[in-house]
Amino acid sequence: MTKKQDENANKPKETLETSTECNEWKEKFIRASADLENFQRRITKERASWVEQAQADVFIDLLTIVDDFDRALSHHDKEESQESQFMRKGFELIYQALYKLLDKYQIKEIDQVKVFDPEKHEAVTQVDSVEHESGDIVHVLQKGYHINDRVLRASKVAVAK
Repeated sequence: MTKKQDENANKPKETLETSTECNEWKEKFIRASADLENFQRRITKERASWVEQAQADVFIDLLTIVDDFDRALSHHDKEESQESQFMRKGFELIYQALYKLLDKYQIKEIDQVKVFDPEKHEAVTQVDSVEHESGDIVHVLQKGYHINDRVLRASKVAVAK
């Protein structure tokens, strides 16, 4: 066999091996591309989750200030001095600004319902009550809030025995 014939005989074998190797690399590339795409999607979701959790942490702290304003504004003396009335008006404006901020980020009060819901309420105490059925909310001790459909802070309630 001449040298030229030997080279021609090996060509189909080499072509087949090269084609097989090319297909293997192509599959590896497709898999690697899919893995990268999945990784990018997961990172995007995680990043959004981190931002949402960071916002939630800040707003939970802010809600204690809103609670303080609620308590301060619920007590008012009918015979307030003019200076006290001006201060009260200033507090009310700050309170309204806080609620606008909460509204901007879709943070809403949890609707107060009659029946206890463990996903939205935290039972702090049980109270004997002839006016309420067992499991009914007797009194809301601290307002609860939700952001979008997720509970940010559960309402603290007293429940009838």
